[in-house]
Amino acid sequence: MRVFALLLLAVGLSGCGLFNKDSSLALRDLQLEVKPVWAIQTGELPENANVQLTPFVTDDRLYVANVSGGVIAMNSRDASPLWTVNLGEQLTGGPTADGGMVLLGTIKAELVALNAEDGKTLWRSRICSEMLAVPVITAEKILLQCIDGYVMALNRSDGQRIWSYRRPPPTLTLRGTASPLLVGDRVIAGFADGVLVSLSLEKGELEWEATIAVPRGRNDLERMVDIDGRLQAADGVIYVSSYQGHVAAVSSENGRFLWTREMSAYSGVVLGDSQVFLSDESGRIWALDRRTGATLWRQDRFSSHLVSAPAVMVRAVVVADDQGDIYWLDTRDGHVLARQNITEAWDYFHYPWEDEEGDQAKPDHAVTTYPVVTGERLYVRDNTGALVAFRMRATTDMITDVTESRNQ
Repeated sequence: MRVFALLLLAVGLSGCGLFNKDSSLALRDLQLEVKPVWAIQTGELPENANVQLTPFVTDDRLYVANVSGGVIAMNSRDASPLWTVNLGEQLTGGPTADGGMVLLGTIKAELVALNAEDGKTLWRSRICSEMLAVPVITAEKILLQCIDGYVMALNRSDGQRIWSYRRPPPTLTLRGTASPLLVGDRVIAGFADGVLVSLSLEKGELEWEATIAVPRGRNDLERMVDIDGRLQAADGVIYVSSYQGHVAAVSSENGRFLWTREMSAYSGVVLGDSQVFLSDESGRIWALDRRTGATLWRQDRFSSHLVSAPAVMVRAVVVADDQGDIYWLDTRDGHVLARQNITEAWDYFHYPWEDEEGDQAKPDHAVTTYPVVTGERLYVRDNTGALVAFRMRATTDMITDVTESRNQ
């Protein structure tokens, strides 16, 4: 059996990684062993997808939906099928699952709730318009955002509307929306006009708003400042990014800015222990200090590629690109620890590509959904619908002379 294992190499740092050069301070150097554990075909994503139909993992189950209306529930450990259904219509948002239900959005502006045990339809509800993001399930409500600028709260038992709030979108926007973020009894939502708002969970009343990006330019294209990516919150602070705007840390209590950085990033942010990680519009990977927004390191290796949003996996930041390559970067300095490729993983498991024969176009192995992490497992899905699970094992060695070891 072939072994797909990549170990840490002594590599030079691209960008501006920071090292503690005091050799009297012993550090542990991270080493990774990464290999694919299974790969399956799940059906294609929407054309020009942007973080749409990302796989959703809860407990030992993994849910996947495709553009044609197929929904698959499987065991996350070995991909053994639990159930499959075909809703017979194009899906645009979700899935998410909690409390025995799986939620998906359709191109006909409906939210569909399925029974998590067998995939049978529990209810359907008309919503504001297309939902391209993942809804949020609370104890009593379902929170979602649509492309026409509406944020809605529905009753989770039957899908009936409880409240709605709207900010009309600009003339031209990116095709996408951020998912609402629940912080205590507040619903945080970002909009295509670059504004972040806090709404009360109970009634949807506006509590505060913060302008993350101000539209500038001579035409609608230059003035796009969408907040479309993942929002994150920790310790009373909300972290947000916008296209052609800023990355910012905002108080969840009153919307006051703690820091801002001018940067264009449409896929959102993810948090480490003391860092904010993001991939910018140019494909560069950044690590910022959560307290100040200062640059800790920047990895420029992927600046000629379209890069996915990052994910954090133990002490590694994971990103995937438009060639189907997946990279694990050290959270401390951004140097590459390991690499895998979706096509190579398919070859490893002897899965033929269905569209390799004939004169058809080259398969789109770009990864535009979020990489999904649970423990030491990573799930990555490309635009053809290929879903690959990787397992990572991390070890550390004592390094007593940091300067010498990095210069070898």
